[in-house]
Amino acid sequence: MSGPLGRLLLDSPISRLGYLYATAVGFTWGFLWSTGRVERRGGLFVFRGMPKRTFGRGGSCVGGCYLTDHNVSDAILEHEAVHKRQWQRYGMLFPLLYLLSGRDPLRNRFEIEAGLEKGGYR
Repeated sequence: MSGPLGRLLLDSPISRLGYLYATAVGFTWGFLWSTGRVERRGGLFVFRGMPKRTFGRGGSCVGGCYLTDHNVSDAILEHEAVHKRQWQRYGMLFPLLYLLSGRDPLRNRFEIEAGLEKGGYR
């Protein structure tokens, strides 16, 4: 997305508000469901001990929060930090764009950008 609309929506005050909203949602969700240690690592709020039904795949990044049961290796957190940056860039457009990129992580541009190996997809 380029031009005036891209400047308005991407890496903008609007996308920043979307990122902050998503972080608040992720923080609330993590606070409600986490039964493990909560820590700040690699710029992310990491919520461990989440029931599997409360996140996707091995873990989910929602804004600046990473929600998982126990999947917290350094490589995974590097992968999730890229997703955090994607949230910052796209704001609330990110979930829609991610969905449109498809469920197959090997073809999803956001998973590819975050690093398939670090994300545990290879």
